[in-house]
Amino acid sequence: MTSVLLPIQQRPLLIPAVCLAGNTDYTRPEDNYPELDWLLGDIRWRGEKVPVISFERMNKGRFTEFSATNRIAIINRTTKGSNYGFYGLVVQGIPQPLTIVKEELRNSAEEAGPMEQHRVILKDIPASIPNLTLLEQALEQAVSARNTAEVV
Repeated sequence: MTSVLLPIQQRPLLIPAVCLAGNTDYTRPEDNYPELDWLLGDIRWRGEKVPVISFERMNKGRFTEFSATNRIAIINRTTKGSNYGFYGLVVQGIPQPLTIVKEELRNSAEEAGPMEQHRVILKDIPASIPNLTLLEQALEQAVSARNTAEVV
């Protein structure tokens, strides 16, 4: 399976390569969601408004927003929705494409966080497989709530 390892502040995220639309230098998102600490705001990417999240905060972990190595990985939305086609994840460096061989991947004994499907060990590297469906549902609700509030 062709995948991408996204370096984040805690354990890297392992996602299918088709989910990664691109990546860009970190720019501070416009703070449009002050009530949610995990939704950092929006950026412009290829002419579109893209919400940017902290996976660490969504997963109830620690996150320091500013680092010299910060980048934003642009993720293709995997579920149906009307508010956005992409979203950004703050990462620490450049996403690493890789091909996974079944024998190189095993389950971790650690309990998964609320936004993780599984914790795994890939070539002796602890990694997380995010629950993209759950993540995108939470993001859709937040973006829809903000859009509704702006109309009222």
